[in-house]
Amino acid sequence: MKTLIGTFILCGALSVLAGEAVASEVVSLNCAEGECKFSEELAPDQTHEYRGFCAGEKPNDFDMDCHAVKGTTCTAPFPVSNYRSCSCTNWDPTQRKSVTIDLECED
Repeated sequence: MKTLIGTFILCGALSVLAGEAVASEVVSLNCAEGECKFSEELAPDQTHEYRGFCAGEKPNDFDMDCHAVKGTTCTAPFPVSNYRSCSCTNWDPTQRKSVTIDLECED
């Protein structure tokens, strides 16, 4: 019985720790017109979702590129209603890393 209780406690603790590691923050990136480049810093073991928005006459007609660096990964951007979205993760457990996100807005 003690082993079973210990297993439940261990599994609960691991799920809490795993939940913290995969928690994601949403960052809005707004571009008024033309091309905008954003440099975003990720803490160790951190994931952010980046949402790109463009202003102007055609706010839904734009491109977004998310660029990873060594030790990070970024998903391919995909459209969601009036913005594009990608997620980037810093897999390095000790160092901060910067990723870049480019928006190219249609005028």
